Formats: sequence, C-alpha cells, structure tokens
Amino acid sequence: MPFPRTSSPSPSILSFTRILIASEDEETCGFLDRNLRDWGYAPHRATDGIEAIRLLTEGETPCIAILDIALPQLSGVEVAAKVHTRQMARPVWTVLLCDHADGSTIANARDAGVDDLVLKPLDATDLRIRIGVAERVQMLVRQLDLQTRAAHFHAEHDNLTGLWNRESLLRMLFAETDRVQRLKTPMALVLIDLDHFAQVNQDYGYEKGDGILKELARRFRRYLRSYDLIGRCGEDEFLIALPGCTSEQALALARRVKRGILGRPFSAGSELLIVTVSIGISHSLGRSPLVVLREAEQALQLAKSAGRNCERQFSDLDSKQKLGSKDVIGFRVAAAPKR
Repeated sequence: MPFPRTSSPSPSILSFTRILIASEDEETCGFLDRNLRDWGYAPHRATDGIEAIRLLTEGETPCIAILDIALPQLSGVEVAAKVHTRQMARPVWTVLLCDHADGSTIANARDAGVDDLVLKPLDATDLRIRIGVAERVQMLVRQLDLQTRAAHFHAEHDNLTGLWNRESLLRMLFAETDRVQRLKTPMALVLIDLDHFAQVNQDYGYEKGDGILKELARRFRRYLRSYDLIGRCGEDEFLIALPGCTSEQALALARRVKRGILGRPFSAGSELLIVTVSIGISHSLGRSPLVVLREAEQALQLAKSAGRNCERQFSDLDSKQKLGSKDVIGFRVAAAPKR
C-alpha cells in the first residue's frame, strides 16, 4: 500500500536542494516526479547522460540522483562512474534504475560506485523506503563533514578569539618566509601585549576579560588586510605578520591600529574601559621566523620598560640589549631526542 499523500510534508534535509531524475522514459519520470513531490522533495530532470553529469557537478548539486541505466550519450552506469571519481564537496547518492539485474549489471554498477539498484517497474512503497535510507545516509555524511570541519578549525584556531593559534601561525610563518626568500620582499612581525590585563581580569572577572579579547580580535580582523596573518600566542598577547612591510611601515601601521582599534573603549559590563598595548616590531628578509620573533620580543620588552602604551622596533635596541638567535624563548621548538 503506498504512503498517503500529505498536504504539508515534513521538512527534509533535502528540501532546499534537488533530487535528480535522469531518464528519457516519460512514464518513469512522471511516476518519480509525482511521488517525490508528494514526499516533500524537489525533483529536477535530465534527459541524457551529459546533462546529468553537468547537473551533478556544477553549482548547487543534488544530494541524490536517480539514473536510468539506458540514457542517451552516456549510460547511467557511466554517469555514476564519472561522478564517483570526481572530488566533490558534497557526495551524491546514486540510485540506478534497470529492467533486470544480472551478474554483469550488478558488477558494473558496483565498480561505478552506484549506491543502490532498483528494478522496474517501480513501486512507491519500496522507492520511498530507499529514498529515506539515502536521505539518512546523506544526513550522517553531512553531520560527519561538519564535525570534521569543526575539529579541523579548533585544531588550528584559538578557541576564544577564533584567530590562528600559536602552532598554526608559526607553521604559516615558515611558509610565508619561504615566499619572502623567493620574491626578496620584506615581512614585518608585530608583537602586541595588552598592558596590565591581569588587573582587568582581577577587577572585572575573567568573563569580562574574555569579552574584551573577543572584541579586540573582531576589530583586528576588520582593520587588517586580507592577507595579513594574526594569531593569539599568549593569554593577552597577539602576533601580526605583515607581508610586504618593512619595520618602519609596520611601525606606522601599528600606530594607526592603536588609533583605529584601541581608540574606542571596550565594554566591561556597565563600565567602559580604555585598553592600552605595548608593541614590539621586527622584520625579516627571509630569515628564520624564530629569530625574527625573538627580536620582536626584545623590542616588546623595550616598550614595556619605556612605560608601556608605546611601540618599539628591534633597531631601537643598542648592541648590549640585543641577544643572539640561540636565545629564542617565546616560540621554542623542542630539539630532537638523542639516540
């Protein structure tokens, strides 16, 4: 007995997409179209294999494709095989329609990556069960994809601010340094430390302090160029990499950032707070990011010693204050164990 038709079908994960029907058989297409619409889906038709591949690989692709094995130009098996071998953001569940299923047909369908095989004439009850299975599988695939993307994001980003975390930023700095070496262009590093932020947490609580850090990250993203790199590398410390900038250009940018980002107060509940920062700047012409980072750290310490709420370049340090590259501490990389 077929499922009853409902005037308002329940929402489906596929309700905003299409189910592709690829067949030149008018009777089969009419049967599929009527039933799929009754069940709340949006069928779309292709009359040959070439058109089916285009609809399955371009734009907002359907999650499910019902392919007649006897299609003009390319058979349903060939369509399934071509779609299956392509790297697609969203996989397609393929259902193959055929008049009979001998061993050769089943083997070819399996090798082509066909997910389900249905014999004609079609039965509405059987078809709805199979479409329901396909929908649940696609829902699980989508959930898994979302979870994988979320896990990948959290592995590379700071959980509080959404900026790059220290490990990801360091990895990208090495890649950017390779590009700087090839193109012989400068790159500046700007290390920013919020002044007396521990006192803010103590006076207003960590929740208010976290809110200030998140708002600061939002302002950074709006203000910086799209290809600048920014990450959170400490509780109240941020690192910005500026490709194409010398130390002097980074200093001018840092001062503009202070005016544009820190010129407006931050909310701490019912109060508004003015936040200041100390900034250390260094630049690279292809040198190791670890060395340049250490130079930025030394410049930052100079800014703090000068009374905070200011910016200093590594070139501002005299020779007695400058340390060698072996003194890198902020982004220390563990040595390989001796065997």
